[in-house]
Amino acid sequence: MKKIIKIFPHILVWGIILLVPIYFMLKDGALDRGAYISYMIRTGILAILFYFNYLYLIDRFLFRKQFVGYALANILLVVALSIFQSVLQDLFTTPYFPKFGSEAGGGPPKPPGPPLGMVMFSNYVLNIFVLGLSVALKMTIQWYGDSIKFEQAKSGQLEANLRNLRSQLNPHFLFNTLNNIYSLIAIDQNKAQDSVHRLSNLLRYVLYDNNSNFVPIEKELEFTRNYIDLMKLRLSSNMKLNVLIENKGSNDTIASLMFMTLIENAFKHGSSTSENAFIDIKIFVEKKSGVLCTVENSVPEKGNQIESANLGIGLVNLSKRLELLYPEKHQFEIEHRPYSFFAMLRIDFN
Repeated sequence: MKKIIKIFPHILVWGIILLVPIYFMLKDGALDRGAYISYMIRTGILAILFYFNYLYLIDRFLFRKQFVGYALANILLVVALSIFQSVLQDLFTTPYFPKFGSEAGGGPPKPPGPPLGMVMFSNYVLNIFVLGLSVALKMTIQWYGDSIKFEQAKSGQLEANLRNLRSQLNPHFLFNTLNNIYSLIAIDQNKAQDSVHRLSNLLRYVLYDNNSNFVPIEKELEFTRNYIDLMKLRLSSNMKLNVLIENKGSNDTIASLMFMTLIENAFKHGSSTSENAFIDIKIFVEKKSGVLCTVENSVPEKGNQIESANLGIGLVNLSKRLELLYPEKHQFEIEHRPYSFFAMLRIDFN
């Protein structure tokens, strides 16, 4: 079927080229057979020139950058086809275009044609046009095929990169959460049991419910709320936690686990025995403007900056995921403030 689809346009074009001139060669309702046979011979020669280039010479020489070989091959081809055309013209058109008048009564001889130089020039220009057409068509098809292969390879690479990032993200999340539960066992067993139950629900979402790259935004927000509830169980009483998560009627989808990295980083570096310790999490979702997530947490007084090495792989992976999933449709900024660390993530759903 694919071969038929590829061949059909060629048949259609050549059919039009051969049949349309018949209308212009009719004289008193009869076809000028001599003119039409001459036209068919010339058209056939051009078709041979076109397809010999299209099917062989371009692949053999031009795509291999053998330009001199391509030019010489075409010169030889044109000379050979010119001789072949001359033979065919003499063989098939002489009965219709006698050189010395008719045998019956010495009728008027055939009117002289255009000068030989003009004929040769027109043939030269026509040959160049056919060669250029074959090269243009071949290169266009080649470019289109290569672009499809490139997009397929790019899509495959994107999926591979996303799987790799997700495989790094999930163990990282599990490792930190288990540490939280471990610290709770010695303090409050009931809270530890509740944490295990919450963790099982979260892992079900991470491992099964979000196998696709994108999930409903409300589902992701619900996961985020549960995750924050799990993480705040180990916070000290003097730790101030402010959480505001709002969805103003958006039914869009978002890449899964997009907020978790920022929140996880805040709990990891914001926890402190200082009275000024705090974590501030705000997520706003709207239909038109997309999603805006800001996370700010205090930093220890001994160090006003969070060392980049201590930020872990989470923020690096988040930046990579944003580049892969939301190219030119996101804004991700982090800021080291005097006594806090601030992160802002904006995603445009449109």
